Amino acid sequence: MVKVSRRRFGRTSLLVLAGAPLMAACGGGELTCPTGSLSADQRSTRSALQYLDVATDPTRRCSACTLYTGNETSCGTCTVVPGSIHPHGTCLSFAPRPS
Repeated sequence: MVKVSRRRFGRTSLLVLAGAPLMAACGGGELTCPTGSLSADQRSTRSALQYLDVATDPTRRCSACTLYTGNETSCGTCTVVPGSIHPHGTCLSFAPRPS
């Protein structure tokens, strides 16, 4: 068993707590968008459009798509993909918002 002084424990705890908001802002937070009770057709549509909760290309995130209704920090909806949509998700129907 490793012994840790109170002072070191306190410092380490403060560093972890201070870094938590930064981690959440950088995508380190655990946002989960529930799909609810989707019908078989809705699940099939999500699958056919290859919807993913986390985009492999950050420039193709749902939050940057014209079809997405929501913001960067909470789940939203899509006019094409049924169910709750993660802002960092993506699908084949991605349409970038005009600059």
